[in-house]
Amino acid sequence: MNTRAGHIGSFPFVGSRGGNLRLVLIFGLIVLGLMVYVGGKVQIMRLGYQIDELEKQKRDLERMNRSLQIEASSLSAPGRIEEIAVKRLGMVRPAKENVVVVKRKQAVAARNDRRPAAP
Repeated sequence: MNTRAGHIGSFPFVGSRGGNLRLVLIFGLIVLGLMVYVGGKVQIMRLGYQIDELEKQKRDLERMNRSLQIEASSLSAPGRIEEIAVKRLGMVRPAKENVVVVKRKQAVAARNDRRPAAP
């Protein structure tokens, strides 16, 4: 017979204290695993939205680049430049006898290479 004072019955969790700790650890690991999994999925979705936004920016920039190229080619057209030179700057075309054509050294050297060698 048990005569200790204060001992009315057995505490239901005393004998399985190590088992409860094991269950808490397993439950904690499962929760941690689920948090990592969900966090990964959220990160993937966030990156997907970022990719979509960057692709939209890329399309906008490509569209702007095309329009700027068209504008640059129209602004650098020889006719337009001549018109500005004559109307705004008061320039005039030189007379034909004042025009001197300068040949490039490369063009002259290439022509000399094509000539047959003198005997």
